[in-house]
This record gives sequence, C-alpha cells and structure tokens, in this order.
Amino acid sequence: MDLDHLPKVRSTRDQVESALADLMQELRPGDQLPTEPELARMLGVSRPTLRDALHTFAERGLLIRRQGVGTFVASRLPVLDAGMEVLESIDRMAQRLGLETEMALLSVTEREATEPERLGLGVAAQLPVLVVDRVISIEEEPVADLRDVVPLATLEQDDLGEVFRGSVLDVFLERGTPVLTHSRTEILAGIANGEQAERLHIAAGTPVLRLVAQLFSYDERVVDYSVSTFVPGHFRFHVMRQVRT
Repeated sequence: MDLDHLPKVRSTRDQVESALADLMQELRPGDQLPTEPELARMLGVSRPTLRDALHTFAERGLLIRRQGVGTFVASRLPVLDAGMEVLESIDRMAQRLGLETEMALLSVTEREATEPERLGLGVAAQLPVLVVDRVISIEEEPVADLRDVVPLATLEQDDLGEVFRGSVLDVFLERGTPVLTHSRTEILAGIANGEQAERLHIAAGTPVLRLVAQLFSYDERVVDYSVSTFVPGHFRFHVMRQVRT
C-alpha cells in the first residue's frame, strides 16, 4: 500500500486522528491497514501515540483490530437505532433498514442452570435450562454475540424449529406462548475476552456494550434470561424520559 503521499504529522492526538481519518477515506471496508511500525513511520508519529489513536477508532466502531492478524477498516453498515422502551429482535431492527441478518456459531445445550443463571431466572433450586448461543451478522459482519437461558419447561430444542433465525423472543411471539409482558434490562459497558473477541472478529480487550435482560410472562415469571454483547459502532440505544414536575 503506497502511503508516501500522506503528509507527516506531529504527535498531537487530534492530528494523528485526522491523518487516520484521511487514510480511511481512501480505503474500502475490509481493507487492512499497514502494520503499526510501518504506519507510524509513514505518518511520522510514535507508536504509542498511533496505538492510542487506533484504539479510539476501534472504540468508535470505525476500525476492527483482530489480534494476531491486523487492523481493518470497519464496514459502513447503517447504525441500528432502537428505543429501549420497545423490545424487539436484531432481525426486526435490521429489516426496518432493509438489511438481512445471518446466524453463525449456533450452539443449543440442555444443562442445569448455573448460580448466576438461577439468580437471573429468579429461582433458587436446581433448574434444567436450554442455553442458546449464537453470533448474529449483517452483510457477513458479526455485530452481536447472544446467549439466552430459558427453563426447559418453557422452551425445548425442538421448539426452535428448522428456520430459527436467531431470536428466542421472536419464537415466543410467533407461537403465542408464553404471554409476554415486559423486560427488565441492565445496560453495561464491558470488555471482550479472548473467546468472545474471536467470535466477533474483534481484538481482545475491545470495549463492548452488554444488555443483561430478564423477560417476564403475564404471571411475573422470568421466562428468559439473556446476555447480549454488541460490537461498538453498529448499535445506538436511546431512552425517552419524562420530566418530573
């Protein structure tokens, strides 16, 4: 890649970020950036300064850093914007933008709930559950790693069917049972560990957004405990709040 035409910049962070932004305008989504030593030399900056700028761009979802592989320009997929007041699947969010979702790394397991899972499901005793793990991609780019933990009395593996698209919520809604009322969702900032980073094609240690949710039925039972991890830059969640007078 010939970057000799790029102007050399001083080591101020704003200037480095500006030079990186100019470079990315010349590249396409999926293109790989030069190695850190090469890029630092071309831009005339120190590697620590460059590394800070690359980290910032990765946090914004503009770059994808794959450990042991390199740094790539992220896709320019539309941001999925959703209000937290309405619960809906990623598939339905994407459909509104005319995008198709794909599911990968599907794992469906029957086992006993762990202690944190029992706490999330609001039960104290041992409980057999169905654990559904999968990665959701849009235009072949992973955007979310999802885990649902559901009591076997509520959902069995056969209930997912042959056309499961990745949303346990949509399965419940399509079959009409259990009758759902609301979800309590906790919004957390997290860090992708090695295994999850590999699943999402991002660097280990990348900041991620996590939603930990309890889905309630009409009789106030928790029928689904889920942990959803989102790649930065692809989702924007907002909440409408009333002013207390």
